[in-house]
Amino acid sequence: MQLPSAADLNRAAAIFRALAHPHRVLLACCLANGRTATQAELLEELGWPQSTMARHLAALRDRGLIRGTRQGNHVLLELDGTVTPQLLAAVCAWVHPDTGDRFASAFPAVAGARP
Repeated sequence: MQLPSAADLNRAAAIFRALAHPHRVLLACCLANGRTATQAELLEELGWPQSTMARHLAALRDRGLIRGTRQGNHVLLELDGTVTPQLLAAVCAWVHPDTGDRFASAFPAVAGARP
């Protein structure tokens, strides 16, 4: 077995650090299943102060877990790549085994996955 490189290990640790805060996990869950949303929509939905939202979005964006696409005057936020939905689905299936079907539909990339 070939061990991961130091760069790969550092990237993995950065992803876990980004998702290590409940607010950031919630933001990622809000963008599950291909949903896009603006920061204003997320602010209204979650009721957080703008500074809190900006700080947590920046942490996710800096680690490459979400991306923003400009459309007119708005930036649509969405999950970037497959790693975030896969991690969230695995964690949700483990934390909420009795509601796995609900979470599998939110994260179709790994529907039915159980850690």
